[in-house]
Amino acid sequence: MAIGWNQQVPPNGFHNRPDVATVGSNDNPDGLATQAGAVDIETTPEHLNLVAGDPRCDGWTRAYNDPGVTALRERMRERNGIPGLEVVDPGDVDRATRLFHRDGFVAVRDALDATQLDRLRSAADEVITMIQEADPDGAVGGGAGGLPHRYSFGGTSVSRHMFHRPEWCELIDLPTTTPILTSIFGSPEYIVYGAGGDLALPGAIEYQGLHSDNVWTELHDPVGGLTMRDLPVPVVHINFPLVDLTPENGPIRQIPGSQRSRAPIPTLADEPEWMRLSTVCPLPAGSAIIRDARCWHGGTPNLSREVRAMPNVEFMAPWFRSEALNRSMTHDMWETLSPHAQRVSRYIVAGHDEQVPGAGINHPRRAERERIRDEALAQMDPARAAEWRHRS
Repeated sequence: MAIGWNQQVPPNGFHNRPDVATVGSNDNPDGLATQAGAVDIETTPEHLNLVAGDPRCDGWTRAYNDPGVTALRERMRERNGIPGLEVVDPGDVDRATRLFHRDGFVAVRDALDATQLDRLRSAADEVITMIQEADPDGAVGGGAGGLPHRYSFGGTSVSRHMFHRPEWCELIDLPTTTPILTSIFGSPEYIVYGAGGDLALPGAIEYQGLHSDNVWTELHDPVGGLTMRDLPVPVVHINFPLVDLTPENGPIRQIPGSQRSRAPIPTLADEPEWMRLSTVCPLPAGSAIIRDARCWHGGTPNLSREVRAMPNVEFMAPWFRSEALNRSMTHDMWETLSPHAQRVSRYIVAGHDEQVPGAGINHPRRAERERIRDEALAQMDPARAAEWRHRS
């Protein structure tokens, strides 16, 4: 089965998306509490504000040799990438920490060894096959903004995360990233809350709007003196690219220093070109991109012929908690982890005899995920199912 470049899927998909010019900015202070809009688009809850799509590719055909696609690919080959991007060694913890706090992200080479990378690639391929069988033309999409040919590993998981896969759980405690995380948070007492990541199929011609991953509702400060951007880093995500990130295969873009900015996040209509080209590339497969979730970032077009997948694992600071926490790891899986990984996973592990409804199934459509989850809950003891719903 061919993957990507499905010409029958128009730019921004088959949805009647709102006009991007009416959005104003890509800020989303409500985070996970964002209310669903009038357009039913498959996206993660905190990113419902990004469903307007990308107006620049209107009129294009989702084809490798479309004139608009070809011109964009040539421009990306010439100019894409953060000038002077520094990629650090895993052992240079102090330098990695300084870059992270300065820029809101840091790229670390050789985070995964060859065996780990192969295992994660195989696991991701199995999930991609499951998603593709449910959405063969890539029209449903998902992730931030619900664009075609893009998906979220965690967002498509019925259990919301990928903690049912040992290959994702292995990412919680790595000798290459744990020391850096500990240094960034100033303590080993952080916790893990998520495992997912995203993928862009070949032919994902749209830019994804810049955004922050607000897995919180903005602070209530009646005097207006404090926001989440004034605090130490609350949430860190680590992405692991499974292919070399190149100018044309959909590298993530990061806006250095924006994690502390109170300026409105620009929409795609207002975003300057340098931001669209501020991408973390070139970067070899098996690296880690360690990100402050507040830092402005977004997906870029994958105009290559390969799938660009970046599994991730997500952490909260020792002092931070949010509604994003849910029990998505079985106790059996938890028992296979290192002592450190077990400790930082303590808020997401189910009890000894508890199931994780829907674990192991990925589907791009929310209605189908909810149906599968409801069927799993119906098989549980009614009191236990009611408790699960109440706490999840």
